[in-house]
Amino acid sequence: MPPPRVPADLLQPCPGYTGPVPREEGEISDALLAEARGRACANNRLIAVADILNSPGPGL
Repeated sequence: MPPPRVPADLLQPCPGYTGPVPREEGEISDALLAEARGRACANNRLIAVADILNSPGPGL
């Protein structure tokens, strides 16, 4: 049986904060939000990959 097909987009990194070190309150807030979005994206992709890998496969 061939291995499950995992779509390539699920294997790509999720963006987080890539700017300079935040120094002001607004910059810190923006960086935290970007990191939270990146973490949520990565976790959602991990869940999707786990679902694919744990599925019984077609016809089973």
